[in-house]
Amino acid sequence: MQPSAIGHQPALDRFIEDTPVGASIDSLLAFNARLDSKAIPYDLNEGEIETWVDTLENTGKEADPLYWLLMVRLNEAALLCAGNYANCCEYCAAGDLLVNPREIRVVSQDGKTAVRKWRHGRLSDQFRRNGQSRNATMEMFKQELHLEIVRTALLPYLFSRLEHSGWIARHYLTQADQQMRQIADTIGFLNSFQIHDAVTLQDKICHANAENRSFILSHRYCLDFRIFREAGQSIVRMAEDPSWLSDLLSPPAIWTTTRRRC
Repeated sequence: MQPSAIGHQPALDRFIEDTPVGASIDSLLAFNARLDSKAIPYDLNEGEIETWVDTLENTGKEADPLYWLLMVRLNEAALLCAGNYANCCEYCAAGDLLVNPREIRVVSQDGKTAVRKWRHGRLSDQFRRNGQSRNATMEMFKQELHLEIVRTALLPYLFSRLEHSGWIARHYLTQADQQMRQIADTIGFLNSFQIHDAVTLQDKICHANAENRSFILSHRYCLDFRIFREAGQSIVRMAEDPSWLSDLLSPPAIWTTTRRRC
């Protein structure tokens, strides 16, 4: 992990640790400041983003608009990470964020036995018995076992949380969905060219003529930090001025009515 980008990071760490979870708006502001300290997308990975998501969800502050702006920031961080992985031909890491469930259980038909499926690799490799062929293994699997998705991939999970929250503007949801599709398109394009690592990609770009170089570069994912930054700035502004509302939000009617009464 890279060193913190701000000198007061240890103080923020202590602030988070010493403040009861969800005790005040300041805990969400400190959370926001810590996100600003990360060198995204290079200073984050799937596991760390998942930890941040768990930490935010454990605050229990779903009724606070700042909570949902933080969730937008985490979604944007995950998109930037996945897009960077795709651009670097790290298809497995990008796919883990985009489509590969974080946890799948293999359950016996009677439901009494369950084991965790390998996240990467073939079912036939995980469950093949000594000397058993792959076909025989899969036939046994169909008769005796079934799969249950316990935790979906992180990006679909974050998108679902935002979509069903009732807090997020439709234009942002549309944009986030488009970004996921663009990452998938980048993976498909580069993979179709039999480009399986960043060195090969750079070599193709360097040796291509101007037209082909432009064609390849146009299919790479464009890392756009604007919404990540906008959401962070909106959190600070809304904390300072409760009457102001971020364009990223479309709050529930009951919240808007309550705010007017106040």
